[in-house]
Amino acid sequence: MPKASVSLIIPVYQSAHFLEDSVGRCVAWLDGLPEDTELLLIDDASKDGSWELMKNLVEKHRGCKTRLRALRNLENRGKGFSVRRGMLLAEGDFRIFTDADLTYPVEDAANLLRALQDGADVAIGSRMHPDSRYIVAPDFLRYIYSRHLFGRIFNLLVRILVVPGIYDTQAGLKGVRKEVAPDLFPRGRLQRFSFDVEFLFLARLLGYRIQQCPLQFYYRKEPSTVHFVRDSFRMLMDMLRIRWRSFRGRYRTPTPPQAILDDPACGPEFPAAPEGTGERSVEL
Repeated sequence: MPKASVSLIIPVYQSAHFLEDSVGRCVAWLDGLPEDTELLLIDDASKDGSWELMKNLVEKHRGCKTRLRALRNLENRGKGFSVRRGMLLAEGDFRIFTDADLTYPVEDAANLLRALQDGADVAIGSRMHPDSRYIVAPDFLRYIYSRHLFGRIFNLLVRILVVPGIYDTQAGLKGVRKEVAPDLFPRGRLQRFSFDVEFLFLARLLGYRIQQCPLQFYYRKEPSTVHFVRDSFRMLMDMLRIRWRSFRGRYRTPTPPQAILDDPACGPEFPAAPEGTGERSVEL
């Protein structure tokens, strides 16, 4: 089988109730591309049957052009860990990750793919791009102003402290070129709330060209005010940690990619990678 040119990576956690629909939409989009494609699903120790469903979906789509790969973490380590693992195992020349619920339609990944093909090192979806559009469920219209205001204030802090010029760090649609992945992702330390902010900080630190791309955003779920304030505080503390680690030179040397893949939390791949490839071999 030829190596994929485009890899789509989806971190999965407690997603059994919607994952089959998401995978079907991703496979349909990937199959429509002229390039060779693969879809990597990384389960972060879900307890709702996501892993068994993922294996079934691999079998269901075995005859498709797109190659499906399912991986499991043996313990819950967070989105950052799952994305790093997927990025290091992916084979594509262009590697994109998105959220399992497709809050950002998978078709929007085409904007990132074009940016990467045109020479960007890193491409990110941005809800603040002039060409982006919100699709809002009627029940959430009353939240728009307050959440937008809080989000803009928070992003101002992010731009001041960590990544000037990036107007949306949290949209869950980002991609990199093949040669960037083994240099950038092994330097990261954060696994959860602020993984995206650290990812962009490192891209800037390493001098990579970042392009912000338009997307559609389906506004259909609303975090509670308590969670919003709590998570914002955690992210603020993480931003200070990022600056401190950078000041101390902690990001200068990446963790060897193979050491990340040899982490005890890295569980099986289905179907199993051929001997000498996959989990135990990172192409640098």
